[in-house]
Amino acid sequence: MSEDNSKNILFKDESEKTLVLLITILSIITGFIAPLVLWIFKKNELSDFSKNFVRKLLNFELTLLCVCIIFLIPFIGPIISVIGGPAVWIINIIYCIIAAIAISDSKEANLPSYKFIKE
Repeated sequence: MSEDNSKNILFKDESEKTLVLLITILSIITGFIAPLVLWIFKKNELSDFSKNFVRKLLNFELTLLCVCIIFLIPFIGPIISVIGGPAVWIINIIYCIIAAIAISDSKEANLPSYKFIKE
């Protein structure tokens, strides 16, 4: 099997790949909202690979949201909150860019997260 044929198995068509790539890039700005909307409205229409990736992306964004909420707790301290908030945002940007590159190459992207949404 050639490399082009194996890449086509991951996505139903090019529009699905573009949609997943767009959601990955939009999640830099919208956080968990863009992957959640795709998960709710298109979950049954996506290929298994895309469904698995969107679930990973949503879990990643929800994990970052939980970390940000922890930084808002007053007793943690203002210094940690001031440093932690931008650090989480930078981590989000880096991982979303890495994931977008992997999706554009039709490869698996690993996003560190707690599994809020299971298979």
